Amino acid sequence: MPAMPSTIPESVRTGATFSVASGPEPPPGLPIEKIHLEGLIVLSLPGPSGALVEPRKLGENHVEPAVDRVRELLRKRGKERAAWFVSEFASPADLCNRLARLGLEPYDEAPFEPRFAAMARVEAPEQGPPDVEARLPRTFEEFIAGAAISDDAFSQDEADREAWEELRRDAWALQQSGESPNTSLVALVNGDIVGSAGALLCEHGVNLIGGSVREDARGRGAYRALVRARWDLAVERGTPALTVQAGTMSRPILERLGFEIVGWTNCLLDRLGARAG
Repeated sequence: MPAMPSTIPESVRTGATFSVASGPEPPPGLPIEKIHLEGLIVLSLPGPSGALVEPRKLGENHVEPAVDRVRELLRKRGKERAAWFVSEFASPADLCNRLARLGLEPYDEAPFEPRFAAMARVEAPEQGPPDVEARLPRTFEEFIAGAAISDDAFSQDEADREAWEELRRDAWALQQSGESPNTSLVALVNGDIVGSAGALLCEHGVNLIGGSVREDARGRGAYRALVRARWDLAVERGTPALTVQAGTMSRPILERLGFEIVGWTNCLLDRLGARAG
């Protein structure tokens, strides 16, 4: 039987495959920069490893100059490493090979992995179980408890973790004010916070970020409840679509929840500190 035609709009597909370019501008008041260069975007985040690079369309003769420019820019900001997210739809077609010749390598260290699936869903995923409550945090204490679960789950580097911890109070204030496009949610069982997740509020929908569940609470539906809570958030704001860049742990769960793979992305590591002269 032939596969059913996809119902996912092109704007949502683009949001999944080029999530940095399709995402909103950073919130005010935090040391986050979204830097637009020719053919690519650089996202500078707190911490020495806080650098994401998303190429989309580089000219045939522009790859090496672009890498040099990005390295210069990030070293000036004190970055020691950068994660390049190279979609299969980026150009030139041999971009990953050309980046490898310039010293980049598959990103096989926490919190990333060498390959991600760009996924999307434009229909409601199933509800979480009745004994799991997934919602926005109601207090700063709930907010930081969720952040701690995420930090542990993704084995965040200590220096990066400390950089974010210094900003927790500001990030909470921004979320409470409604000025931040990055919203954090928590999952609770019997009042105990067992999971956390991020929601990036985009024009095309909500992009899922960093869903994680405490190890002793896994298998009870908390992850599923967090996905559904972010769908409800997307519907509430009039953008009923979810996108995500899924790794090996989350991809099977999301496939069971009806997410469709719309592309693949290679993640490459550039060790900036090793080349700093």
